[in-house]
Amino acid sequence: MKKIAITLGGLLTAGFAMALTFGWGPFAPGSITASGLAGAWKGPDGESLVFRKDGTFCAEDFPIERFPEQRVDTCGEWNFSDDRGRDQGIDLDFDEPSYAMTGMLRVSGPEARGGLYVRWDIDDESDRLELQRKS
Repeated sequence: MKKIAITLGGLLTAGFAMALTFGWGPFAPGSITASGLAGAWKGPDGESLVFRKDGTFCAEDFPIERFPEQRVDTCGEWNFSDDRGRDQGIDLDFDEPSYAMTGMLRVSGPEARGGLYVRWDIDDESDRLELQRKS
């Protein structure tokens, strides 16, 4: 019985290590393609981002500042960040006002299964805006 328990424990440990290595399971880093990102994303308070494959986007009632709060209805260009963060980043370059959010918008889970998010406070995981794909 002890040998079975040790074998099962070893298999579970190896499986967990493989999941982390290959990006499987709930700990997989956020990633998405331009095709996967294309479309509308909505926040809980009416925030909206619509991405196009051509690298443009439009925002509606989207917060670009927290204190004092500033929301915009504007368009601009987006690119994938190259900041090497755990979750893939998306840079937003707004047309009006001229403002850039570099690496603040992040992808949650493979193919954004957990949505997109903006983490306002780097020290507080719960202080964030979450956006889900609009159906």
